[in-house]
Amino acid sequence: MASILKLAALSLLVGAGAFRIYEAEDLEGYDVSAACVSALSADITCNPYIRSFMQPSYRGSLGNVTFTDQICVGTCSGSLRRWFNSVSKDCEGETLGSSNAVPMRYGGNIWAGWNETCIKDPKTKKYCNDIIDEFSEPEDGEDMLREELCHICYQRRLAIMQSSQYSIYNEYYKEELERVYKTCGGSGPTEILPPVKPKEKKPEFCLTGEYYTTKEGDTCDSISKASGVSGALLYIGNQDAILNCLEVPADLKLCLPTTCETYYVKPGDTCFSIERTLGIRMDSIYKYNSWVDRDCTNLQVGTEFYGRSVCISPQGSKDTIAAVSEGSTIKHKFSSGNGPAVLRTDPPKDAKVAEGTTLMCGEWHTVGKSDTCNGIYKNYGIEDKLMYAINPSLNEKDCDKSLAPGTALCVAPVSGWDSSK
Repeated sequence: MASILKLAALSLLVGAGAFRIYEAEDLEGYDVSAACVSALSADITCNPYIRSFMQPSYRGSLGNVTFTDQICVGTCSGSLRRWFNSVSKDCEGETLGSSNAVPMRYGGNIWAGWNETCIKDPKTKKYCNDIIDEFSEPEDGEDMLREELCHICYQRRLAIMQSSQYSIYNEYYKEELERVYKTCGGSGPTEILPPVKPKEKKPEFCLTGEYYTTKEGDTCDSISKASGVSGALLYIGNQDAILNCLEVPADLKLCLPTTCETYYVKPGDTCFSIERTLGIRMDSIYKYNSWVDRDCTNLQVGTEFYGRSVCISPQGSKDTIAAVSEGSTIKHKFSSGNGPAVLRTDPPKDAKVAEGTTLMCGEWHTVGKSDTCNGIYKNYGIEDKLMYAINPSLNEKDCDKSLAPGTALCVAPVSGWDSSK
C-alpha cells in the first residue's frame, strides 16, 4: 500500500503548481456576490495533490519525503492564507447552496490538512507524521509507550489539530491531548472549538436611518421630489440597488440621504439663473451639488438622469442647520454680476469699512457680536489667507478678538483687487 502511495505521489510532482477549488462558471447558480465569486475562484499556488484534503480526515505520512517537501513550501502556506482571508472578507455573510455551507469550508479543510502534514520535529527536522507512523502498535487495552506519548511530534500534532475548526479534532483527540499534558508536562488549550458558522452580514449603514420602499413606476426624479432630497445624492447612496435612475424596480429599500432645501430644475435653467432668481450666493449650486461642473455645463444632462431636484442649501435638517448657525448674524448676500466674474459693489451704508479693507469688493459682511472668523469663512466659502489679505485689520493669530462688531469686511474681492491699491 505504501509503495502505491509513493508512486501516486511521485506522478503528481510533474503536475501544475496551482489549482482552483472552484471555477467561476461553477458558481453561477449560487446567490453570491461578484467579489465572493472572484475570491472563491482564485488560484492556489500549491501542489495539486493537496486538493484531496478538501474532505476532513486524519492526515498521516505521505510515505515519501521528497514529495512531502514539494507540498510543504512557504509559498503554498502563504497562498492558502491569502485565499482563506480573501474569501472570509469578500464572502462575509454569504453561504453556498441549500445547505448554507460556509464559503471557506473546503479551503479551510485543505489548510488544516496542510498544517497537519507539514509539522516537523524541531531536533531532527523530520516530518512528524513520518515519525508517528513508526510508533509501535499497542495491543488492545495497552497504553502507548511513554516515550512515544511524550514525543514532541505527538504533542504538536494533537495541538495543531485542536487549534483549527476545520480539523477532525473530537473527544477522542481531546482526551489524548489532556493525557499528554498530564503525563508529560506542559499545558495548552484542549477544548473542542465550535463548528464553523457563517457570519451574519452586517446591515448596510444608512446615515439618516430613513428609508423609502420603491413602487412600480418610480424613478430617481419621482422619489427625490416626493422625499425632498437631491436626486443625485439618492442615486449615489444606493448605487448597488439603482442601476438605472429612469427605471427603478419596485420593492427596493433605499436609504434616503440627508435632506436639504431643494430646487426643481426646469428646462433652460442654468446655475446662475437659479441663483439669481432665488437670491442666493453665486456658486451655491456648484457648492451644494458635488457632481455639477464648475462651469455648470452638465446641469441639464445630469438632472435628466439623476432627477431634477438639486440642493440649494447645506445637507442636514433645518433644526441641525439652525443649531449650527445659532447666534450668528451672518446673512447670505447675492453679489451682482454676470456669471463667475463678480462686479464691485459699494459697502453697506450702515457700517464702517474695517481699516485697510479693500474697496475692490463684490460682497460685504457686517460683523455681528456673536460672529466668529471660522463661521464667516465657511458661510462665504472664502479661504482664511485671502480673508486676511483683503482685510488686514484681522489678526491671524487671534482672529475672533480682532472682529469689530458693526464694521464691514470684504468677503468676495473682485478680479484685480490686489493690483489696485
